[in-house]
Amino acid sequence: MEQKNSGTRYEDHIIEQVSAANDIVEIISQYIPLKRAGRNLKACCPFHQEKSPSFMVQPEKQMFHCFGCGAGGDVFSFLMRHENMTFPEALKFLADRAHITLPERSSHRDDGGQKEKLYEVCQAAADIYHELLFKEVGAAARAYLAQRKITDETLREFKLGWAPMEWRALFDRMGLKKYPETLLKQAALIQQSPKGNYYDTFRGRLMFPILNLQGKVVAFGGRLIAGEEGPKYLNSPETPIFSKRRELFGLNLAKKHIDREWPNLILVEGYMDFLALYQHGFKNAVATLGTALGEDHVRLMRRFVEEVIVVYDGDKAGEAAALRGLEILLEGGMQVKLVSLPKGEDPDDFLNKRGSDAFAALLKNAKDFFDYKLQALLARYPRQDVLGLSKISREMFETFLKVKNTVMLSEYFKRLARTLQVDENALRTEFSHLNKKGGVPKDRLQDAVSTPEAVKPPPEELLLLVLMAEIPPFCDRACEELKDSDLKMPVSRQLFEYLRQMSNQGKKCSLSGLLIRIQDAQYREQLVAVMASLDETAERGQILEDCIRKIKRDRAVERLEELRRLILAAENGQDEDKIRAATQDYQELLKQFREAKKGE
Repeated sequence: MEQKNSGTRYEDHIIEQVSAANDIVEIISQYIPLKRAGRNLKACCPFHQEKSPSFMVQPEKQMFHCFGCGAGGDVFSFLMRHENMTFPEALKFLADRAHITLPERSSHRDDGGQKEKLYEVCQAAADIYHELLFKEVGAAARAYLAQRKITDETLREFKLGWAPMEWRALFDRMGLKKYPETLLKQAALIQQSPKGNYYDTFRGRLMFPILNLQGKVVAFGGRLIAGEEGPKYLNSPETPIFSKRRELFGLNLAKKHIDREWPNLILVEGYMDFLALYQHGFKNAVATLGTALGEDHVRLMRRFVEEVIVVYDGDKAGEAAALRGLEILLEGGMQVKLVSLPKGEDPDDFLNKRGSDAFAALLKNAKDFFDYKLQALLARYPRQDVLGLSKISREMFETFLKVKNTVMLSEYFKRLARTLQVDENALRTEFSHLNKKGGVPKDRLQDAVSTPEAVKPPPEELLLLVLMAEIPPFCDRACEELKDSDLKMPVSRQLFEYLRQMSNQGKKCSLSGLLIRIQDAQYREQLVAVMASLDETAERGQILEDCIRKIKRDRAVERLEELRRLILAAENGQDEDKIRAATQDYQELLKQFREAKKGE
């Protein structure tokens, strides 16, 4: 997980204050049991499956590292990986835990704490709706929930509520709590008539509080339960704290119940379907908020999983919704599977009639998008008819265009050719024509793509930076001998310059202060791995000198090669002055290089 732009949001001293107030052993112990192993603590890694513990926590350095999968970092890194938090979310969580008030972030406009007021007023409204559900006025809603087999435990856990069929039931009660009309209106809890009168947004509806990833109430969904007029479902409109395109019902809970052996989310359409799944033990479920699945939803889910199992109603509308969602998920780079329910049944019906085991079997046998869509198209168009074949292949191609993995795409071509009993090359040719019209890159047609391996930072650069960060005199020594431009990796140069500036100011760098400047997750974990391995090393002074010598030698080799190219170019251009200057530099550097090698 990358900490994009996180280093510019808060001052270093704030981050260090929060880090110092939260012992990494206490935090990690809340998630996994740690056992003492000398000066450190160990456990089986929570980020990959293993039988022998290779996950180590070092209290002295306030860091963790897994020697099995390479995961590592500080207390922020752990929460970001384990809880799928962003850096600001992890910082806020730990600051709240330590009762530290964070200043306004410099990159955000100061709203005077307005969002916090909106969270507060939405929570107060949820409390009132929930209270009304258990009063006489909520009897019909309780009867409906009982009919739908929603248990008392579930409705209390999700704080379901009731909005009476009155114009100002919520408005009057919120007024007693001294909440101003402007705040209620901004939270979309009330509306204003053309004559200026206020009235409740939700009336005569079963209420579902919508929570964000941090577990704060940001909006509501309301469902009609009788014959009242109006849409079956009504959601809060957009507010400063709520966007339908960026929220999924239940994700705040589902993220805690993702199976690490089979990490996926189950996606359903409505609140009741979600509650049925959750109640039957399928707690990695989420639901859309009565809107079509969008790109923001996909990006949100990708923070937690790469696979989504789509479960929509077993009717034509449900099939169409599943196929629309499929396209969006594929474009977002997700792996997609789909569950076909019996005709006329929704997930709620299926679970209540057939039980959890039958639904678990459906999930286990979920079809990938290819089989699901092809089956739907074969039922719609005659395969024996030439026009039918054309329509089937064309509609499959529209989906193929959204597949990111070219190895999978190659397999789908083979399977489509076998099913339709047509020549695979003919399908590829036709797809190529469509591809050109759509302006999709040609490499989608390749059987496989070769991507260059990520450039790994030289070990001596990582060692140098770790030693500079840990021991201030080492930082001074490195800055005497090296410049940031001597290092190969851009991120290494940035960290070198940061450490140099900290040393000049007489400050010691913290682990958190260093890690938040690294957006590349692989680089960050490699740096932590070096920190962990240095724990057993005594000759750190010698290691520092070896690193400096290796970096200088590699830089000299690069400079010699650069001068050779300059001399060759000058000779080709017959520029005597450039030849003379480059040759002189080359000879001087070569002499220094040879003397340095003799001294090793």
